[in-house]
Amino acid sequence: MLKIYGFNTQNNKKVLYIAEELKIPYEFISVNLMERENRSKDFLEMNPIGKVPVIEHEGKYLFESGAICRYLGDISNSPLLPLDKFERAQVDQWMEFFTNHLGRFLNTLYFEKILKPIFKIGEANVDSCNEAEKFSSIQLKVLDKELSKRSYIASDEISLADFYAYAYIEQMDVLKMSFDNFPNVLDWKERIRTRDSISRAQRHFN
Repeated sequence: MLKIYGFNTQNNKKVLYIAEELKIPYEFISVNLMERENRSKDFLEMNPIGKVPVIEHEGKYLFESGAICRYLGDISNSPLLPLDKFERAQVDQWMEFFTNHLGRFLNTLYFEKILKPIFKIGEANVDSCNEAEKFSSIQLKVLDKELSKRSYIASDEISLADFYAYAYIEQMDVLKMSFDNFPNVLDWKERIRTRDSISRAQRHFN
């Protein structure tokens, strides 16, 4: 059985959302980052970088959430990861957009405003927050315009990119960021939020 080693962060939620949507049987193993379980000898043998998520499948280990999500799509032969090369590249394109652009800035805001106070690791960096707010607003406008053209992130068909993106966008609720200027993003978010796979994955952290 697939094993997913993780913690309550967005990169881990991506993997769980996709595993649930694909209906892949798995065992979730919580890794306590506060207790530095990710720096243990056993964990570093699975991932020398010492970060979660990591999956164990058929005696092999894989890390980096994007690689894991694509692998799960591949082994499932699911339309969530299209066979057509161009359509697959479009899914990759939007996953990369979230990793390197919008998702990156939302993660910064979540870390500075939510995680730092919880884990008592200092005050929020004002300059980092200002930069993240500026660029996330610009990129949300781009995303909202794109979602006015189609039903889902990469096309009119739901794909890995939607669950990958949702793990970032859902942070906006905790951050109390307004969707007033992004109605298409809000509509898309609510459609993904109500899928059974999301609630099943979130049970690990409730």
